[in-house]
Order: sequence, then structure tokens, then C-alpha cells
Amino acid sequence: MDYIILLVEDEEQIHTLLPLYLMKTKQYTFTVHSVRHGKAGVEQYSKLANGGKKPDLVLMDIKMPVMNGVEATRMIMDNDPAANIYLFTAYAGTGIERNVLNTGAKGTLSKDADWTNIVEEIVNILESA
Repeated sequence: MDYIILLVEDEEQIHTLLPLYLMKTKQYTFTVHSVRHGKAGVEQYSKLANGGKKPDLVLMDIKMPVMNGVEATRMIMDNDPAANIYLFTAYAGTGIERNVLNTGAKGTLSKDADWTNIVEEIVNILESA
């Protein structure tokens, strides 16, 4: 099975690490589209969805330049209420996280977890969708 993931994240090393760890999961193929801020995430989501390649999962950071994850999630959900957005943040359990979950994000993946666990959680999310 081939999954499309949109990573909306301002930390450069995450853009390198996520695809590397996803490649270790042999039973699936992942195509990762990466952008550096929320505004680009909204634009990329729309471009992919309109091109017949709607992301199976959006991993959304909260604190980013240009547009934060709260606003980006709200905008994507306004255009596609079925979007599968999960927060990818170190701010789990905070008021900021609750704000984004209230805009329609389905859950949270903690950046503080080890990468093997993050990939396992991603696979579980995709398998259950």
C-alpha cells in the first residue's frame, strides 16, 4: 500500500528523519511532501487534493513561522472536513494543543517519542483510517 503524507514542519532535521525512518517499514511505501510553514501546508494540501493525490495523513506542527498550525489546520478542515490531520508537536497536553484539536485535528503525535514509536503510530493511524 502506498500512503501520501504531508509534513508541515519548520524544523529542518524532521524533514530528513521522517522519510528515513518511514523507509524502514517494508510493508508500505510512503510519499512524503514537506513544507516549512502553515501557509505552504494549506497550499500544498489543496494542490495535492485537487491533483488526485489527497494526503492520507497530515502531520502538523503547531508553532511555525508565516502561519501556525492552529490556523493552517482550521483552513484545511474548512475546505476538507474529512482531512486526516494529526498534530506533530512537543506541546502535547497544552492549551495550544487543545485549540488545534478543537479545529478538527484527530490527535497528537509527540516529537519527544523515539522515531521507531513515531513510525509505529503513523502506521497504526493509517491502517485504522
